[in-house]
Amino acid sequence: MKKSVTIMMVFFSTLVGLVSCSVDKKPYDSLTPEDLNNSPGSLESVTKGNYAKLKTMALGWHRVQEFPGDNVSLSGVTTSHLIYLYNYQRIPTNSFANSFWQNSYFVIAAANKIIATVQENQSAENDQLLGENYYLRALLHFSLCNVFGRPYSQGAQHLGVPIKIDADAYNYPQRATVGEVYQQVIADLLKAETLMNTFKSNVYASKEAAWALLSRVYLYMEDNEDAINYANKVIESNRFSLLSTADFPNYPKFKPESNTETIFAVKFMPDQDLADGGNSNIGSMYATINGIGYGEMYASDSYLNLVRRFPQDVRNQFIAPLYLNNGKEWAIYVNDAWQYVKVQVTKEGEHYYYAEGNTKKALEEELGLSGAKNYYIRLPNSQRKQVRVEPEIDQRNGYPKYFIIKCSQQEGQAQLWSPIISRLAEIYLNRAEAYAKLGKNAEALSDLNRIRSRAGIPEQGLYSINNLPTGQSLLDVILDERRLELAWEGHRKFDVFRNQKVMDRKYPGVHLTGNSVIKEVSWQDAAAVEYIPESQILVQEGLEQNP
Repeated sequence: MKKSVTIMMVFFSTLVGLVSCSVDKKPYDSLTPEDLNNSPGSLESVTKGNYAKLKTMALGWHRVQEFPGDNVSLSGVTTSHLIYLYNYQRIPTNSFANSFWQNSYFVIAAANKIIATVQENQSAENDQLLGENYYLRALLHFSLCNVFGRPYSQGAQHLGVPIKIDADAYNYPQRATVGEVYQQVIADLLKAETLMNTFKSNVYASKEAAWALLSRVYLYMEDNEDAINYANKVIESNRFSLLSTADFPNYPKFKPESNTETIFAVKFMPDQDLADGGNSNIGSMYATINGIGYGEMYASDSYLNLVRRFPQDVRNQFIAPLYLNNGKEWAIYVNDAWQYVKVQVTKEGEHYYYAEGNTKKALEEELGLSGAKNYYIRLPNSQRKQVRVEPEIDQRNGYPKYFIIKCSQQEGQAQLWSPIISRLAEIYLNRAEAYAKLGKNAEALSDLNRIRSRAGIPEQGLYSINNLPTGQSLLDVILDERRLELAWEGHRKFDVFRNQKVMDRKYPGVHLTGNSVIKEVSWQDAAAVEYIPESQILVQEGLEQNP
C-alpha cells in the first residue's frame, strides 16, 4: 500500500486559508453540516477561503498558461522551473505545474465539501454561495484539463485529468477523458447558473461569469452555436461594457470592481497582496517599475510586429520600452540566426540614414494602410529586412527591454494586478470565432471590427471579407486579434493548439539557445501538453503519465 499520508491526501484535505475578518474562521473540514447549512457566516467563510486560495496559486497558474505562448521572450537562463514551461523542454518535476495541480484540487476539495453538505433552496444567500462553488469547481477542472490534456478539438477520447466531485479525501479518481471532464464542467456551470441570482461584484462568481465560461468551453469544443448562445447571454445582460479607447490602456490600473469590462477577476488587494514587496507578483517578470520587479521577460518580436502595424492601436501602450533617452536612434531588426541587431541611424528632414563605412545610406520607406512609416534596411547580401526605428533601448544579454505593463500598476502600486478570468472583449471574440466557423462572415466581421475599433485602429484598418491581409483567412485574422487583445491573460497557447495551428517561436529569446532548440511546436507534438506532476504519479496507483 502507498504511503498513508500522501500528497494526494494533502491537497484533498489540507485546511482552507480564510480571509474574512468578520466571520468565523473554521477550516472547512472541521465544519459540520449544521454549521454550513445554518450559519451563513461559516459558509461564506469557507467560500472566501476558496477565493483566497486562487490568489496564492495565481502566479503558477499564469505561468503554466502564458509562458508556453508566443507573446513572451525570456532574456536569460534561470534555475527556476519557469524556463521549462517557456522553452518546451518539459520535466515531470516542474514545481509550477505541480503547484498548479495541487492548489487546483485543494480548492476543488473545499468546494466539494460545500456542495456535498449545503442543501439547496434554504436561502437565496446559501444558494448563491453554493453556485459560486460549483463555478469554481468547473473553472479549475477546465483549466487543469487544458494544461494536462489535449484540446477537445483533437479528440474527446484523449486522457484529461481526474474528476474530483466528492468530499472523500481518500478517494483518488483516475484520469477521465477530455470529453468526460468537459461534460462535468458544463454540468457544474449549468448548475451554478441556476443557483446564482445575486451579482455581488466582478470579483465573485456570478451567473454572468458562468455564461462567459460556458461560451469559452463550447468554443473550445467547437460547439459554435452554443458558444454564440452563451456569448449573447453575457452581452445582452447589459451588465458589462467595453472600456473606451481612451480608458483601455489603463485597464490594469483600475480597481477591478470599478472596471465595467471585467466579468470575473481574482482580486488582489493593495498593500496586502504584494508578495516579496511585489517582486514575486505576476508582473514582476515582465517589467521593473519604480525599482520593483525583475523585468527579465519581454514582449516577443512577433507580437511587437503585429501590434505595431497600426501606431494608433492603443494596445501599443501595454508595452513600455526602457529607452535610454540619450538622443540616439536605432534601426532594430532580427537576423537569420534569430538575434536582435541594431544599427544607429540619423534623421535629416524626413529621411533616416544609417552609416556604412564613410557612406550614409537611406532606409527604404513604405506606407501601409495605417499611414505608418515602415522602414527597411538592405543588407550587404542584398537581403531586405524590415526594421523598427526608435530611440535606443536598454538591453539585457542582447535583448531589448520591451517591458510588458499589462499585469502591473493596479491602484498605483507597481506590481499589483488582479488576474482576469473573463472580460467582455473575449466574449465578442468568442462569438466572432464561432460565427466565422459557421460561415456567418458578416456577423463575425462585426464583432471583430468592434474590438479593432475600440483599440483605436482607424477605419481603413477595419476588415471586410474582401479586405483581409494577403494569405490570411477570416479565422486567421480573428486569431490574430485574440492574440493582440488577450495577450498575457492566459489564452494564446490554447487558441493555437485547439485550432490545430503551429506555435511559431522563431523570434529572439533564450528558448533558441543551447541544445535541443525548439523553434516550432505542432499541435500534434507531445510537448504541447504538460506532464502530470511526477509527485502525483508516485503516490497514486494507476495515474497515467502523458507521453
